[in-house]
Amino acid sequence: MKRAKLLAALVITALLLSLAVPVAAAPPADNPGKGPPDFDKIVFVHYPKGEAPGKPPGTPGKDPKEGDYVYDGYHWADTSLPVYYLVNLTGSGGDTTFLDGIEAAFQTWEAEPNSYMDFECDGTTDIGMSSLNDQMDSCNVVGWANLSDDYPNAIAVTIFWYSVLTKELVEVDVAMNSDPYFAWWQNPGETWTAGNSTAYDCDVQNIMTHEAGHWLVLGDLYADANSEKTMYGEAAELELKKRSLDPGDEAGIQAIYPEAAAEEGVMHVAAIDMWYTTAGPNKFIYTKVTIVDADDVAVSEATVYLEMTLPDGTASGSGDTNGGGTVTFKLKSQQTGTYTSTVTKVVKDGWEYDSEASVTSDSIIIP
Repeated sequence: MKRAKLLAALVITALLLSLAVPVAAAPPADNPGKGPPDFDKIVFVHYPKGEAPGKPPGTPGKDPKEGDYVYDGYHWADTSLPVYYLVNLTGSGGDTTFLDGIEAAFQTWEAEPNSYMDFECDGTTDIGMSSLNDQMDSCNVVGWANLSDDYPNAIAVTIFWYSVLTKELVEVDVAMNSDPYFAWWQNPGETWTAGNSTAYDCDVQNIMTHEAGHWLVLGDLYADANSEKTMYGEAAELELKKRSLDPGDEAGIQAIYPEAAAEEGVMHVAAIDMWYTTAGPNKFIYTKVTIVDADDVAVSEATVYLEMTLPDGTASGSGDTNGGGTVTFKLKSQQTGTYTSTVTKVVKDGWEYDSEASVTSDSIIIP
């Protein structure tokens, strides 16, 4: 997690302060007789080596003039960052090391220093990949499903939904193939030591690093000159090389989500918004902080320090603003009463924090 790292949490039973935002997406609208739908989808299919359709054996690739990366203009809005995702391990045949591999795959991309892309794992779930049923459900899910009927020979598929008007992404699902033809492993290092079965052996982190590239949205490569890149559209058995990015992969993420040049200025807290949701006895209290400059332009990568006073106790934490200048804190509690969130400090290299011009606190009553 590049932008939203929890630095501290106090000290109160059953409370956890972390950074989180619910994944937001609307259901697709067909608009019969009124023009195109509001949303549409694109499917990327990842094949075993030599099995991608349309690439005859012995040919140099689908496009010998292929560049270092493929990108068609689809992207996440800055206000959608970080992109939150859930992991469903049902059908994987593995354990929590598979979750570790998936998180490591996303981290490989967001750790690229010249990009501001940000992903955040929101834990495990039993929610399925709704995109496989041509539906949206407001959740980005990584999981396993038998793909052999709909996508023969596929190792994995990534399906993303986007706004037809803006080309901005609203939801993504990844399904890795649970067909017994494939065996899934998570190797602890950079050499294959996990196992070797009679099935087609795939490393979770290796495959998922490629799929995470589609979340950016980088396309598949097929030219032989690109066979060492993470975004090469085929995967060999026992392969691990996609775990690390090639310079061409890095060029792709830098082009889509480039890190802004260093700048200086004066910033302040423009707004603090609080709300809550309930799930059984638990209350989830959210605090969204917005940081802008003197011209009301969003300030990204500013570290916000927050303290929260609870009905009985306190909690504290910090996190970095995204491209939209916001950071959202999430607190789980079962207490009723007044919650007050106070911004104590905002820090960014080369910038001055104007506390006098800032909104510094907000409160909410949980009945």
